[in-house]
Amino acid sequence: MAETRIRSALRQAAPSLAKQIDELCADWVGSLRENLDESPQRFRPKQLNDPIWGTIELHPREVALLDSRLLQRMRGVRQLGLAQLVFPGASHDRLEHIIGVVGAVDRMSDALERQVARRNDEFQKDQTGELMPGVDIDERATLRLAAMFHDLGHGPFSHALEPVLEVTSPLATAAEDGGEWRRELQSASTLLTSRYSLNSRPATSEVIAVMIVISKAVTDLLRSGGFRLGKLDGIEVQERIIACIIGGVAGPGVTHLSTVISGQVDADRLDFLQRDAHHSGLEIGFDTERLLSKLEILQIRDSNLESADAAMRERIAAAKNNVVHQVGIAASGYGSFEQMLIGRTFLYDRLYHHHKVRAAEAMAQRMLLVAERDRGRRFELAEIFLSVGDDTFLRIVAGEVTHPKIQLTSSSASALARGVLDRELLHRAFAFRGRFIAAPPGMGVEVADANRDAQWKEVVKRLDGLHARYELGSEIHALALDIARALSAADVDRLEMEAMEAALMETGPEQIIVDLPGRKAGAIRILARYADGSLKLPEFSFNPQKWADAYDLQKRTGYVFCAKAVLPLVALASRIAFLRHFGIVMAKDADAYIKAGQSIAQRWLDGIIDAGLIDADTSALLTSERHSLLRVRAEDLAVPQAWLAEDPDFASRIASQLNKHLKGGLMAAGRDALTKTLEAIWRFVDNWYTGPRITSELANEAALQQLLAEHLRVTLHVEEGTEIGGGELDLLVEKQVLIENKFHNAPANPGSVGKGAGAQGRRYGLALPSQFVIVVAARRMTVKGEVPSKTNAIAVKSISNENDNRVEIRIDLPFGAKLPSEEQS
Repeated sequence: MAETRIRSALRQAAPSLAKQIDELCADWVGSLRENLDESPQRFRPKQLNDPIWGTIELHPREVALLDSRLLQRMRGVRQLGLAQLVFPGASHDRLEHIIGVVGAVDRMSDALERQVARRNDEFQKDQTGELMPGVDIDERATLRLAAMFHDLGHGPFSHALEPVLEVTSPLATAAEDGGEWRRELQSASTLLTSRYSLNSRPATSEVIAVMIVISKAVTDLLRSGGFRLGKLDGIEVQERIIACIIGGVAGPGVTHLSTVISGQVDADRLDFLQRDAHHSGLEIGFDTERLLSKLEILQIRDSNLESADAAMRERIAAAKNNVVHQVGIAASGYGSFEQMLIGRTFLYDRLYHHHKVRAAEAMAQRMLLVAERDRGRRFELAEIFLSVGDDTFLRIVAGEVTHPKIQLTSSSASALARGVLDRELLHRAFAFRGRFIAAPPGMGVEVADANRDAQWKEVVKRLDGLHARYELGSEIHALALDIARALSAADVDRLEMEAMEAALMETGPEQIIVDLPGRKAGAIRILARYADGSLKLPEFSFNPQKWADAYDLQKRTGYVFCAKAVLPLVALASRIAFLRHFGIVMAKDADAYIKAGQSIAQRWLDGIIDAGLIDADTSALLTSERHSLLRVRAEDLAVPQAWLAEDPDFASRIASQLNKHLKGGLMAAGRDALTKTLEAIWRFVDNWYTGPRITSELANEAALQQLLAEHLRVTLHVEEGTEIGGGELDLLVEKQVLIENKFHNAPANPGSVGKGAGAQGRRYGLALPSQFVIVVAARRMTVKGEVPSKTNAIAVKSISNENDNRVEIRIDLPFGAKLPSEEQS
């Protein structure tokens, strides 16, 4: 019999991955097929008592699967990772959940079958519509098998393992390669996404589960007599299981019931929400029975669909009789569906994102990455899927237990594993959340909220991915070391600083972890049937998307975790790093979420000010003033209307370029000073262009500075020759803005005039007030040079690659241009 198209395509797209999973599954499945064929009577139905669903009966083939290593290896792989360190009862494993999903499938199938029978009776009495497909014996058996396979792609520590499966590791060198099979994981995911209509891209664990289903050993098993399901052959069963695992709504093997395992109201979710709540002791209180009773098989036609879903209408047009059947919900079930969504959010807030749970999982994740790095090569698939539970894997890494398939000798990874085993978890040194971002003084409530929202989105965007978070953690570690050494050298709490420096050196950057939980909320796509027969998206008493956005800003919290011995030092370094990188300071509300204390010793701040690590303004922002920096807006540039009439995008373009380079933002006083200075500078440029300056001679740089200083002093406070940081400035305006004057008497390109002027400004720059430098560059025009327009004479660029929070505004002022009559002579 020929292989299924999807199986063949996946194995061709991922041959190396398929080969490794074939080897694993051959070991896990063993002689199960032979045992089923030779003595099927060995496997009898089995009733299991379950705390969520009561009695769950398994059929003989399911008992055979359950007793194989394929499923038994999930025993000890905890459903909630390391949450049992915080919630002692939450020690249930993936095997218990898998059995629970089988029970949930039965309850959903029963509910749908009752609903289909009732609706079909109505159709027959009224002689309207057409009969709906139900849940026959083969469909139910396939769903139960899919339930048993759906979570087999999980390894130790569940989701904490996922970065180890990525092509590149945040701790690996550029020369270290993740192996062909890791790249093929992505290829297989892309293939599944292209072949199926999905609610979301398949997770890595789902792709591995699918590859297990299409492995040679499992394929042979599904084709055996013991797994024959009525009229369905092994190929059809395999395709249907794949469609169920990834939640396909169109594609190979998809039926009207494919979303029962992975959808928006599915058996997986119904089980884990109740099971996680039960074992953790957190009541979420949604009415499962009522929700099940409101599930329906919907008949979707173009005439009754009121949702603007182009993909669905394409499916309808391609379907037999132009009708699509799909699992949905009755409109009267909104309340129960809402309860489920609210309960899920509650569990994320109280359980999944609990700070100690996050710390433990972050340590396990870092442990795996460090172990890979220190042995100089990435883990192979067989080393990850060892058929051991989470605790045993921890003991292998800690060096307490050996395993013939994996060799580890990393002391750094061992320390992290030992910390998890002994529950010596890392502590919270810094907490960051959207609503904690401190607003600058005098800002209105609405403006402040909009500012927080924009800044938080920037933080989330730039910390998306382990690479960025690891780099920030490494920077915090280096800064903490600099602070310890500076204070020790200044004899400020010297013994304490020396102890913390030693602890930082011993643990390294591995034990400073920047953690930000992902955002799990997605759009609601399940259709609801209303009393008039119309089908559309549910109308909730609240907007789930807006609620998710509000949760993201108000409740989603990131942390910087570190060892207790270095807590106060890492807390200070984290505050400085977040101000440097993102321009944000956390309000005092955030102090209640950390263990580092709510105040910073003034002697520490004075010491690092003296050492040149920060300045007095930074110190004030971190302690007494407590407000974040500001992004530059187009209106802050005070561009003349006449300029905008010629170049409407000039202000927004310059503001965007400033913000691109000036990643942290500006202090409120700095932004005000920039506005005033630029307003005066634009008048100076206007005068230069409209007066005789372009065609006149200019003696030297001193003459340029005199002209500029005289102009600025009409409206602004200007200092000349002020010494800051050991160097003499050209001009200091409003005690905030540095202006460098450059002069080139020979004809030159604008970009070459005063090269390095920005770097010179940075050398004198204060840590925060002088984040920008204005370079006014006068250059002699070439004989046939074209005078640039005023807006084209303004450019923005970064001062230095070493500091991402410094920017230069360069203004090109031509002089000595020849008049046409002079050029001819």
